[in-house]
Amino acid sequence: SYPSASCVMSSASAEGVALAPAFVGPVVRAPAPVARPQQGTRPSQDSAATGAASTLQMFMLGTAGAAACRRAARGVSTAARKAVPRAKMGQRLQGRSVTSLQAEAQPQRVAMQATAVAEAPTKTYEVGEKLHGWTCARVEYVKEFGCTGYLFQHDKTGAELLSMVQPADENKTFSVVFRTPPENSNGIAHVLEHSVLCGSRKYPVKEPFVELMKSSLQTFLNAMTFPDRTCYPVASCNLKDFYNLIDVYMDAVFFPRAVNDPLVLAQEGWHYEIEKKDDPLTFKGVVFNEMKGLYSNPDALHGRTANQSMFPDNQYGVDSGGDPKDIPSLTFDYFKDFHSKYYHPSNAKFWFYGDDPADARLEMVDQYLSQFEKIEVDSQITVQPKLTEPRRIVEDFAAGEDEDISKKIMMSINWVISEGKEDLQTSLALQFLNYLMMGTPASPLYKALVDSGLGSRVIGGGLDDGMLQATFSVGLKDLKEDDVPKVEELIMKTLEELAEKGFESDDIKAAVNTIEFQNRELNTGSFPKGLALLFAANSNWNYDKDPFEALKFEAPLEELKARLEKGEPVFQDLIKTKILDNSHKVILESRPNKQLGKKMEEEEKATLQKHRETLSEKDIEDLINETVKLKEIQETPDSPEAMKSVPGLELSDIPKETPKVPTELLSGEPTVLRHALPTSGVIYTDVAFDLSRVPEELIPLVPLFTRALKQLGTAKGDFVSLTRRVGMSTGGISASTICMNKKGDSEPVAYLFMRGKAMAPQISELSDLMQEIALTTDFDNKDRIVQLASQARSGAQSSLVSSGHMVANASLAAQTTKAGWLSGQFSGVEQYKFLSELLKRIEDGGWEGVLQQLKALQACIFNKASCSILNITSDAEHLDPAQASLEKLASNLPADESSGPVLLDPTLGRRADGIVVPTQVNYVGKGGNLYESGYEYHGSALVVSKLLGATYLWDKVRVVGGAYGGFCRFDPRSGDFKYLSYRDPNLGQTLETYDGAPGFLKDLELGEDELTKAVIGCMGDVDAYLLPDAKGYQAMLRHLLGEDDEYRQKVRDQILGTKVEDFHKFGEALEPVIEKGGICVVGSAEACDKAKEKYGLSLTSPFAEE
Repeated sequence: SYPSASCVMSSASAEGVALAPAFVGPVVRAPAPVARPQQGTRPSQDSAATGAASTLQMFMLGTAGAAACRRAARGVSTAARKAVPRAKMGQRLQGRSVTSLQAEAQPQRVAMQATAVAEAPTKTYEVGEKLHGWTCARVEYVKEFGCTGYLFQHDKTGAELLSMVQPADENKTFSVVFRTPPENSNGIAHVLEHSVLCGSRKYPVKEPFVELMKSSLQTFLNAMTFPDRTCYPVASCNLKDFYNLIDVYMDAVFFPRAVNDPLVLAQEGWHYEIEKKDDPLTFKGVVFNEMKGLYSNPDALHGRTANQSMFPDNQYGVDSGGDPKDIPSLTFDYFKDFHSKYYHPSNAKFWFYGDDPADARLEMVDQYLSQFEKIEVDSQITVQPKLTEPRRIVEDFAAGEDEDISKKIMMSINWVISEGKEDLQTSLALQFLNYLMMGTPASPLYKALVDSGLGSRVIGGGLDDGMLQATFSVGLKDLKEDDVPKVEELIMKTLEELAEKGFESDDIKAAVNTIEFQNRELNTGSFPKGLALLFAANSNWNYDKDPFEALKFEAPLEELKARLEKGEPVFQDLIKTKILDNSHKVILESRPNKQLGKKMEEEEKATLQKHRETLSEKDIEDLINETVKLKEIQETPDSPEAMKSVPGLELSDIPKETPKVPTELLSGEPTVLRHALPTSGVIYTDVAFDLSRVPEELIPLVPLFTRALKQLGTAKGDFVSLTRRVGMSTGGISASTICMNKKGDSEPVAYLFMRGKAMAPQISELSDLMQEIALTTDFDNKDRIVQLASQARSGAQSSLVSSGHMVANASLAAQTTKAGWLSGQFSGVEQYKFLSELLKRIEDGGWEGVLQQLKALQACIFNKASCSILNITSDAEHLDPAQASLEKLASNLPADESSGPVLLDPTLGRRADGIVVPTQVNYVGKGGNLYESGYEYHGSALVVSKLLGATYLWDKVRVVGGAYGGFCRFDPRSGDFKYLSYRDPNLGQTLETYDGAPGFLKDLELGEDELTKAVIGCMGDVDAYLLPDAKGYQAMLRHLLGEDDEYRQKVRDQILGTKVEDFHKFGEALEPVIEKGGICVVGSAEACDKAKEKYGLSLTSPFAEE
């Protein structure tokens, strides 16, 4: 139920183009990991980030996917929270009527209190001080983050522990990291990462990790495999919960059941499966199928090949995640030996951050470490010797048999640019350089590649400094064969020009402002700040370098700025020495091959057949018995006694009252929403434009229109100038769309949001730039629109292969509601088809018509009638000037010249879709609308659907079926319920599993403890931890959806009052889905063809050559 996607750590932007990160300093020096999503969120792959920047890979145990990890749960420090006095009901503010205010300003903690409450630690340590088996080796105050760090060494084992004491942050984080260099591509590090969380000495249940997911208030819970290390991080705002998470993880990594039970390796890694003696032999295993899915993604495959080609002689030359061809060579003895060698305290690094008691950290870890003796562990990462001359490599990737491959080649140039970890001064300079060359669509190297028109999207991602040796990669995808050498020539020519001429001074100023804004804002987005700091520190610490250096960036940054002020050619010199004069270069070309997919399938079958021929009848009988035994164990519930071992919270730990976001609602045209929250002087703004006036024929054009904003010129200059001015004056401006169902209303809630942020003194510049973009963007740029459409089409194509579960989800939603249909026009198959047709239309001379449509969208969206909400989140003293600036923007919008809102009338109805793509795995979806069958929404539905995913679907689809994920989603606003699987080797078996879910719920018996855990786990999702900007944004969405505090309190009460009978009722509500539910499968041609007749699939191949 928590599908997991391998996270390719990269700096790709949300727009789907490989842009360099606009940061220096620790929050971004280590790319952010994907956080495990809560039930109902969805994983995805960032399809654009390929090449070297995408090769620092992490593999999530369980449920995360690349996008799902970016849910809106963010943190805000307890110390920063304060009550803000606001107007009383009916009071006049700024000429507006305050119609809905909270009478008292009592911003409540979103994170929930436990019976154990962390007190702000006042304890300090001195170098040489001994406590709980540890000796303090170093003390550093990190002023950049206002916290003190203590580096300890364990007296008995030599383990290291970095204790970051931060009384102002209640979002406590912990991690243990082991250096785990792989010898080959059998996936040992990845399989072991999965396996250790499948039960342990103290917690003898099959999967305590899943039990924690069901019942914890965690703000982050995951495990990750990097190319050279394995990381087990957790986070929670609740001290009692935090300690529970730590204890389960400590017991798991040091005393796992997996090293004594080969069936864990069989389940999580690989095994032969056969149920009847005449059946063919097959491979099954969670990691095996995960990696088959990843190897089906051409973008990810290109990046992996680039990385391995740059490092042919060290540990980075193999795949720590595992190559599907090599995973079946992993033996149980090798598995056990790897654990005993590397999962030892002498090879461990521990991390703590937050407001938890500092002494308790040392005592808790020592309780485990004191059971071990120190050993010598050789886990050093060796330096890759420099290549004396460039290498050229050509590899194939699988393409669809009916796909047009005349322009599908990918090409990148990849350099290893260091011989070890760089000093922070050089590292910061390289990150500045990376941003200047690749950080925005206007950056010269990025822009040169896009402007060439040779390919559809920039790949590579630029700088990757997360491993021992930094790399730089850049290239293009969707090339003609004759254009490959042109791309290489263009890259080298552009780099030579930059080395000769340098960068515009205003571009450097914009980069400095952007970087300093990011460092001051310290918005870590989708995961706890403490983990961002961990990844930064570990980028040095993992290689026995100073972990504090990566956090203390302020002085080196000032030194770099001083060098630039003196006119020192810092960046030109780096381009010359690190890139142009560097012989350690790999030119990689990936070519489409229509026969490769079938060839890989045939090779796997041949391997299995060859092995089968070596087996006697008794051997086959033994395999059948092993298959039966494994499934019996997988399907047998843990005993009540074992379940009681898993720690949990009590319902009394959960606040009964719904957390509220301080909101002032000022009625008018447009409505103003103000949220007084501590933002350190940053003002966050959202301007919502209603899309209900967009004519139906223009709806598919909205995503491209939105993408084009800020990537075209305006009345004041070209988009290079615009990008520079945005960078110099603001923290960023973006545009995005959202489409939602609203309970009790069949019409969709659809908006285009212009979002911006700036320091308080720059709010006028921010609003002026937003107005300029909205009203004066010049769409009369055919070449640029073609570039943007090609980028979008390429991204959509990649998503169809790598994120088929999202495609299935969208397809099922489009069958039942107008909002679902509208969302389907914005993404997935329909958007891919539209962009393909649009590009063909322009090529055939239809540009003028497209231009007029873009201008029509501009007119029907950016006007007074469509401007619905001005949303402001900031410190209280900055709200008035921010409101004045945004109201000025709104007043300058033109009047609406349209005929008013457009009533959509799409054709809806259930169907069975089969979407054929080149892949080795499937994504299987089925769904129905529960309200159509008479079900009335009750908050318990959220509890039920989460538990259904975390038990029945997890066990049947993932554990038994071998898929990387099986989960469900319920939309309380529309009544839509969907089952989805992720990287699934099955199709029909999964659909049959879905049909068994109602019976499972109807027969379910839960004890009081299990019911309590289910409710608490659900509340962890409901009360997600949010940073101030996310709080303000969510409050705005709730306003648009009519979900006031009274409604939210009602749902909360229902959740907390969930009974076993509610599970039975929900099971009854799901029964009609068995016969009436729609189906959508994204999978291989072979799998879809086999299922076509039985399930009535209507097959379509979106990549088919016309």
